[in-house]
This record gives sequence, C-alpha cells and structure tokens, in this order.
Amino acid sequence: MKRLSVIIFVAVITTLVMALPSCSVQPCYEETDPVMNTILLFSGTGETAKADSLRVYTFRESDTLRFINIKGVSSFSVPLDPANDESVFLITLNGITDTAVIGYNRKPHLVSPECGYTILSEITGLWTTHNIIDTLIIENKLVNLDGQKNLHLFY
Repeated sequence: MKRLSVIIFVAVITTLVMALPSCSVQPCYEETDPVMNTILLFSGTGETAKADSLRVYTFRESDTLRFINIKGVSSFSVPLDPANDESVFLITLNGITDTAVIGYNRKPHLVSPECGYTILSEITGLWTTHNIIDTLIIENKLVNLDGQKNLHLFY
C-alpha cells in the first residue's frame, strides 16, 4: 500500500512538472507600433511652422480612422497601414485639406520574444495635392521604432 502511494505521488509531481511552463511569460515594455514622423515647415524659409489646426485622417477598407485633431502643433506622427503597400492620408492644415499618398515596402521585424513581431516600412515614394502643401520631402525612408523624422511638410 505504501508503495502505491509513492507511485501516485511521483506520478502527480511528474504531471505537474510537465504541465507547468518551463519559463514564465514576461510583459512587453518595448514600443511595438512604428509611426511615420512628419515636421511642419514654412515654404521659402524652411523654419519650423506651427499649424493653427491640424487634422489627419486615413481610409482603410473597413473604416475611416482619425489620427490627429489638434491645434498649435509643429509635427505629427501617424502609423502606416500594415496590410498595404500604400497609405492615403487626408491632411487638413488651417482649414485647407490636401491628400498625401505614401508608398512603401513592408518587412516583418521581431521586436522581442515578449513583444512579438511588428511591421517596419521603407518609404518608396509619395504624392500630394497642392492646396496648402507646397512640398513633401523624404528625410528618412525607414519607418521603424527609433522615432526619427521621416518627412518634411512645407506649406
């Protein structure tokens, strides 16, 4: 009888050891959403501009997303669509709306084992209407997690 209880005890311990994970799940403390950073500049002088009002929208197959609706800013950051190689943004500066189309190549990137993967992009081209936007220039093609400026928007 004593031998049977020892066998049951060993079986229970073995089952628990095998059932419990060998490593614990750690929380993710790293940034996982790359954004395209844009600074606003005055045409002609190239000095930093502060928009009286700024709204940025985008359209996706399922819905319309509003990213920004603020006043008195000189820069903004928006994510690129991770499911497509092109994002279309409606940018309203001081009440005047322009369309900006950003083309890019996507690449999966492992942030960390805890955080998983994200999509990094490399800007390949852009096109804008010219209602208030004079020029949109690529400063840094890589849209990643480092927070560097990607575009200069002159108006």
